[in-house]
Amino acid sequence: MADILATIAIPTYNRAKLLQKTLECMTSQDTKGKFNYEILVIDDGSTDRTRAVIKDAQDKFHGRLRYIWQEGEGYTHALNVAVREFTGEWLAFFDDDQITHASWLSQLLQAAGQQNAKMVGGPIVLDLPEEILARIGPVCRDIFGESPDIRDPQAYKQTPPFPSGGNRMVHRSVFELVGDFDENMLTGGCDRDFLLRAIALGVPMGWARGAVARHIIDPARFTPGHIKWYSLQWGCAFAYTDWKRWGGLKTCIACIARIGQALVINLPMFFYHKAKGDEAGEMDRRALLWRAVGYSRKTLNLLSPGIFPQNSFFEQVEFRRIRKTAQPA
Repeated sequence: MADILATIAIPTYNRAKLLQKTLECMTSQDTKGKFNYEILVIDDGSTDRTRAVIKDAQDKFHGRLRYIWQEGEGYTHALNVAVREFTGEWLAFFDDDQITHASWLSQLLQAAGQQNAKMVGGPIVLDLPEEILARIGPVCRDIFGESPDIRDPQAYKQTPPFPSGGNRMVHRSVFELVGDFDENMLTGGCDRDFLLRAIALGVPMGWARGAVARHIIDPARFTPGHIKWYSLQWGCAFAYTDWKRWGGLKTCIACIARIGQALVINLPMFFYHKAKGDEAGEMDRRALLWRAVGYSRKTLNLLSPGIFPQNSFFEQVEFRRIRKTAQPA
């Protein structure tokens, strides 16, 4: 086989139907004969038809799709497996509930070359009907992965956003400099943590505006229960990352500031939007309030794990849990 320029990594767990659509996109990338690529699927112990879907894709992709099984070791571990196993010069990450067009990978590679970047991303849009999107505010859109330039392209025309985890390509040299993903982050956020470490070390970033990924979402996930779960998770992840970057004192100060913001701004605004019947505004403020709770509980745990272990809480907001239950606790 000719040398591989890029490897596409797809972690997956119990999403056979969505994964099939993702793999159809990934196996159909148009290289125009200029480069070779491979696909690496890391299965985190799926119990549905995932293995059969992958086998079918392997048969069609002529040996350039590798399948790795792991027994429920989590999303972050799957990312690190990809880092250890990829053979290309570039490692592109793509989620198992996304689709894209045939020139996605080519556009990422082109942007990297033109912008002298070692990490490149592209926009993510929410694949939802307009009537549902109209009921979702910017905070909740962020939670479900939408890139900010989708909402306000002019604001990011000169300075594009940083690459997000589900639509990101990273050069091999970056892993040698930054290291791998932090597997202590059981509540998610390892993508953002890796990005922040790369930025701190001066890794040049790029943006491929045409490399758009569409995030396929079940509208049933837009419920208060799901928003609560995601927001608590984000809060925990932000606190952990801040603790790593800033240390305990600054993180505790940030925690107090978040609590103050929650009480003085977000709680009154929650009741304001609720009284107006503004569903999007109400849900956004609800999300920010739960995020403050998650940030506070994780900060307490980091400050004194013996006094504030909160094991059952952190188990409830583990990143993998949402795949195991129809509705988060």
